[in-house]
Amino acid sequence: MNPLKRGIFVFTGLLVLTAIEYFLGTNQVPQILLWVIAIVKGLLVLQFFMHFNRLFDNDEGGHE
Repeated sequence: MNPLKRGIFVFTGLLVLTAIEYFLGTNQVPQILLWVIAIVKGLLVLQFFMHFNRLFDNDEGGHE
């Protein structure tokens, strides 16, 4: 997946999750649902914006 499509996917995912989180937050729902959504959103941010997966890559960035 190219970076633009991935960025649009992450943006859309965060937008949808935020809308769901708002709807659930304004109604009486178990708090665990809000925690699950917050964790999923945090994982998306870590993966895409903070490049968390690069911490565990064996490739050293092309340095030989």
